[in-house]
Amino acid sequence: MGKWHGDNQQLLAIAEALNLPFRAIQLNFNPASTLPPAVLGMSRLSWHTERPLVPPWPKVVLAAGRRSVPAARWIRRQSAGYTRLINVNRPWAPLAWFDLIITTPQYALPARPNVLSNLMPFLPPPAEAPSNSSLPDVAGTLARPWTVVLVGGNSSPLELTDAAAASLASMVNEQVRDVGGSAWIVDSPRTPATAMAAIKQGLDVPSATVSWRDGNKLYRALLNSGDRFIVTEDSASMLTEALLTGRPVKLCKLFRRTHWIRRMASAWRLAAERAPSSITGRSFAATVDLGLLAAARDISLLHRALENAGMLDGTGRPQELAEHERQVTLARITQIIEST
Repeated sequence: MGKWHGDNQQLLAIAEALNLPFRAIQLNFNPASTLPPAVLGMSRLSWHTERPLVPPWPKVVLAAGRRSVPAARWIRRQSAGYTRLINVNRPWAPLAWFDLIITTPQYALPARPNVLSNLMPFLPPPAEAPSNSSLPDVAGTLARPWTVVLVGGNSSPLELTDAAAASLASMVNEQVRDVGGSAWIVDSPRTPATAMAAIKQGLDVPSATVSWRDGNKLYRALLNSGDRFIVTEDSASMLTEALLTGRPVKLCKLFRRTHWIRRMASAWRLAAERAPSSITGRSFAATVDLGLLAAARDISLLHRALENAGMLDGTGRPQELAEHERQVTLARITQIIEST
């Protein structure tokens, strides 16, 4: 388990869906964790745990992202190669180090036998929703239909600037005036306080603002009760959760600040996709396989893939897609476990 809520949510959802005993280990990182996994190797230089890691070693380690890679490889070494490694999202490391990588389009990983690319993050199936009693008293004063606004935050290269927050408020105003009713605004751990202030200041329609600090039950109750959704474009998890309600979803664009290195990496990827058998294409594939390069996370690739599948215009069936991807993912992991 790392520092990002979305990553941890996926890891726990997979572990629980496997219906096998598991331990959730929180990893704590120091500044050395910014070094590439290829430099850190299987060492403990960049991480530690509050609980000691001792045998019996697990059949499988589920981990997410780059910082967890040295810890996962350390466990595999302690197990004398017994433990299999499964990474979620992208490892920023040689792909061959892992028995399976579960990813989504925004990470632009190449097609490989050990890379499973889904359209949606792995989330638990919708559980029985909390009752509306989980909502604050103001719910009784807000007219229907409800537009629920899920506000993310800064996720490089996207930024929820004050200007973007003001644009989001205008988008909410326009939608509520168009369809009627009122709005709920829900922040997240990554939402800047100044951005939330700009949103509140810009709203001129009936609305209520709630915080992620108010708990998961409130968030789930709003997902269950919302008649339509607006989601900032930075969060794949929030977008997926809104889509799985089966109700209309709109995306709100954020400010994009792309570093020149990210632009070069993405341009190289695009050139490789156009001509995979060329020197450019082969060199890009080899560099990614070795973990020396990972294209900049491009959330627009996810949006485009979902749009092409009909998930954003109401013609697709997001619940069916999510369930199919869940079953395929669990089958792949089960196969790895049974082969251990």
